[in-house]
Amino acid sequence: MTRKGQVSEMDCRTAESMVNRYIDHTLKVDELEEFLDHVESCPSCYDELETYFIVHEVTQQLDDQAENTVLDFKTLLAQDIRKSRRYIHKKRGMQFAAGMLILMLTGALIVFLIFLIAELGIFA
Repeated sequence: MTRKGQVSEMDCRTAESMVNRYIDHTLKVDELEEFLDHVESCPSCYDELETYFIVHEVTQQLDDQAENTVLDFKTLLAQDIRKSRRYIHKKRGMQFAAGMLILMLTGALIVFLIFLIAELGIFA
């Protein structure tokens, strides 16, 4: 994983192949995070994403025939990226919580089994 200011391990070709999946919101959490890390550190790939995002949004607005169309697509993309980052953070938090729950349940089971063995005198 990389953070802003660091070079992403993903190459541009891979990032460009993921643009449509990003727009369709079908990337897995790990893919999404690596993709965002790359496009936020690579101006060329960000421009590619921006172009596809704008085309997608214009097409959606034409299909929906919305009266309240938003023309600031760059802001919409920035909002979408922030929303994706929040999604990643939420998923990581849920994974951590699930891991902690499993760890606590495993610990409780071990303590219970030790108590049960001691009470029944199985190894005495």
